[in-house]
Amino acid sequence: MTSAPDLDLGFTVGLGMPFDEAVAWAAEEGFRFVELLLDGPYARERIADERAAMRRTLDDAGMGVVVHLPFAADPGSPFAPVRAGVVEEFTAGMDLAADLGAETVVFHPSSDAWDLGWTAAESREFVHDALDDLVPAAVERGLEPCLENVVSSYYDVTAFPELLERYPEASMAFDISHALLAGMDEAGMARFCREHADRIGHLHLVDTRGGDDEHLPVGMGTVDFETVFEGLADADWSGTATLEIGTEDYDTIALGKRHAEELLARE
Repeated sequence: MTSAPDLDLGFTVGLGMPFDEAVAWAAEEGFRFVELLLDGPYARERIADERAAMRRTLDDAGMGVVVHLPFAADPGSPFAPVRAGVVEEFTAGMDLAADLGAETVVFHPSSDAWDLGWTAAESREFVHDALDDLVPAAVERGLEPCLENVVSSYYDVTAFPELLERYPEASMAFDISHALLAGMDEAGMARFCREHADRIGHLHLVDTRGGDDEHLPVGMGTVDFETVFEGLADADWSGTATLEIGTEDYDTIALGKRHAEELLARE
């Protein structure tokens, strides 16, 4: 590896992590930001009245924040009132993200429409109907709308160029584990990053042993991150990268950070 991409590392705040504690620890460990999922204890309605205090916590620690909208809500629902409700909730989440000082908002361009009742083309149109509102809503609030490649939906990594072409104001949140589980190997990811680096706005660094989205720390699975990083470096890509780890154990998160930094330090 002759060079490495310039990544600002962050991690996802676990649902059981106190926000002030997680932000303070992140600052001590040298993270640049935290990623906040608006679900569970951090669902928008539950923290709406705390946004000013949370913003102060971030500012006092010199920490940035990336906001991930809830993935359990389905923006591509085939039922118009449900779809409209999700768009309303996501838009309100964008307001909260802006109030927290976020520059990036991540969400899934997905549809859980029943495949026996709706065609793939119809389900894509449901997704488009929501994104037609959500992408401009993010831009209007000064946020970069980062659409995440998912696995079991109509916009996995292989179909993503079509989505990026349709929404020139949107960017991509490139999830490495999701790409692998959708059938793209690390060499393919490197090629994808070289070709689409100008549209990638955010990364999810997730390791896995294959077969499932295990949300392991970098270095604890079998993903060849070095190859993917080469593709990003070749394109001179820089930006934010979240360690999206399925744990609330600070030592494990720190281990993932150390492994990522060791890879990034190689020349």
